[in-house]
Amino acid sequence: MNSLFETTHLFASYDTEHLLLLTGFLFIGFLFFRMLGSWPEPAQRKVLLGIAVLLSITQLLKVPVNMYLGTFDVKHDIPLHLCNFLPFVLIWVYFTKSRKVWGTVFFWIVLGVSQANLTPSVQFSLFHYDAIRYWMVHMGLVLLALYPALIWKWDLERKDILRTVGWLNVAAGLIFGINLLLGSNYMYVMGKPPGTTFFSLLPPWPAYILVLEVILVTWSLIVYALFKWIRAKAKGSPIGMVEEPGV
Repeated sequence: MNSLFETTHLFASYDTEHLLLLTGFLFIGFLFFRMLGSWPEPAQRKVLLGIAVLLSITQLLKVPVNMYLGTFDVKHDIPLHLCNFLPFVLIWVYFTKSRKVWGTVFFWIVLGVSQANLTPSVQFSLFHYDAIRYWMVHMGLVLLALYPALIWKWDLERKDILRTVGWLNVAAGLIFGINLLLGSNYMYVMGKPPGTTFFSLLPPWPAYILVLEVILVTWSLIVYALFKWIRAKAKGSPIGMVEEPGV
């Protein structure tokens, strides 16, 4: 395994390291929900807000660290990928208790960030600092997205699907303009991500963008239906400790 800045060992999907990370995430996530869910709601929100802030700082630190190492590249290291700026959005969610914003980014995280854990694009193995950042952010985002649904019983609305598709297109449009200026590929709107990921199954750019739009809508509808089915089955047997209507 790598040391903090050593780049000798490259990451390989579904090797021992990857499987241990996924297994550890499930175990730690279960304990996280059980333990934090027994705390008073204001204390829960402070912890979740603190985690969102920590993940955001972790993302911002990538810029000065890479500058210090002499590897900073404006085309790759600004936190403009979806997974990079979502921690900042979740700061707003937990600071304001906004169910509406949570409902919008919930699909982004469940559909996008989750697959980034299953088909990661991280280059180096642990314990390289960028690998630590990658797994902290991607796994932390999943926990932060699921927590309000499982513990506070926040619900999804049909309008959340329209918001998630609409705002994602707005974000992609803004990032597209930045990509044209920088010659970059943030949010992968100019081409597929590197390595073997879910996107590898899709047709070449730009057709894959249109396919992604269809997949986003279809999978969002499936996630919404599955969410409602599970909520209906679990009605009367609450998973969490606190019930909160959200804002």
